[in-house]
Amino acid sequence: MILVKGGTIITENEIIDSGVVVINNSRISYVGKSNKFVEDADEVIDASNFLVMPGLVNTHTHLAMTLMRGISDDVPLQKWLSEIIFPIEAKLTPNEVYIGTLLATIESIKSGVTTVADFYFHMDASAKAVKESGIRANLGFGLASKFDMDTLKLKIAEKFVEKYNNTEDGRILASFAPHAPYTCTLNFMKAISERARRMEVIVHTHLHETKKEVLDFKSKYGTTPIQKLEELGFFKAKVNAAHCVHMEKKDYEILKQHNTGIALNPQSNLKLGSGIPNIPEMLKYELNPGIGTDGASSNNNLALIEDMRLTSFLAKGISENPEILPAKKLLEMATSIGAKNIGFEDVGIIKEGYRADIILVDKNAPNMTPFTDPYSMIAYSMEPGNVNTAIINGKIVMRNRKVLTVDEEEVKKEAVKSIKKLLR
Repeated sequence: MILVKGGTIITENEIIDSGVVVINNSRISYVGKSNKFVEDADEVIDASNFLVMPGLVNTHTHLAMTLMRGISDDVPLQKWLSEIIFPIEAKLTPNEVYIGTLLATIESIKSGVTTVADFYFHMDASAKAVKESGIRANLGFGLASKFDMDTLKLKIAEKFVEKYNNTEDGRILASFAPHAPYTCTLNFMKAISERARRMEVIVHTHLHETKKEVLDFKSKYGTTPIQKLEELGFFKAKVNAAHCVHMEKKDYEILKQHNTGIALNPQSNLKLGSGIPNIPEMLKYELNPGIGTDGASSNNNLALIEDMRLTSFLAKGISENPEILPAKKLLEMATSIGAKNIGFEDVGIIKEGYRADIILVDKNAPNMTPFTDPYSMIAYSMEPGNVNTAIINGKIVMRNRKVLTVDEEEVKKEAVKSIKKLLR
């Protein structure tokens, strides 16, 4: 049993000052004021100087791309992909994906992220890194069409999903991840959706990221990617759609009809010049966007707190309405809503029976002083370095900003070696 006592706790419906959280195995067994559990606790964490809140959920990233941080900036998406990223990715080995993923999990945990939706290839290597780091993850097996290989690729992806889905005491889920409608045939997209629906896992994909992508698709098929995929029954599976920047009225209606998850990636979109997601319109249609960072080669970090703040500011700026996305709603998007979008139903809330994914944030840091409204402090003041402790699935994975599960210095050394080798 772990007892977290004395902190300012953000629960589903209230803020508890000098409260107590009791963790048994992987779950929260008590939240409140009582200290009667002290004698039974195996470990007591004094949280009197900390904000105790749910860990953040990154709903779209490519973890291993930390190796490519800063190697190509200030170019548009298609050039960035075709001339730089795809050629380097063609040379990646499983060991390099493993090192890049480990590095990403360290960065994520140290910035308060306890759950990620990863989407890449050499995914057995990613799974190994995720297991070792202790982070919670939905691992998407990346897919793209190639000649007559689609059937074989889908079978390999299915074996991956069978092997890893709902493993590590529910800490790891697995999913199918077709890259996008412009890299997968429509028949392949349909087959992937049908397989995911049968196996009751999500489909994680890129949709409507750039204006060119949408215009090219409309020129070929006479309709938008979302509308065409709807005709194919793609959204009968649970879908987590990354980006959703350039959308028409009917696109919003389709995503609402199917309760489709959306992963906003505002920093990546702005940096690549891909456009700005219409967050006010999403909220008008009562969609459920989560928030993602995308990969560290297009952001260039995995600090979700930065994308949270930008999401709020973009919504307010586009609508010219400062009330449109309150801080409390923003936190829900970055925790419980995002968790549901990527398949975790009992994650993202400090609540009895939920998974114990909790972070402790320093209330006494200069940027958090004076500590006033907790929601405001998270949304508009918090920095990644304010995160002191992280508990994931009931295990302490970071204490006093030291990650306990992975040798950070060794991973950084290996990451530097890996990118030097790739660039040669």
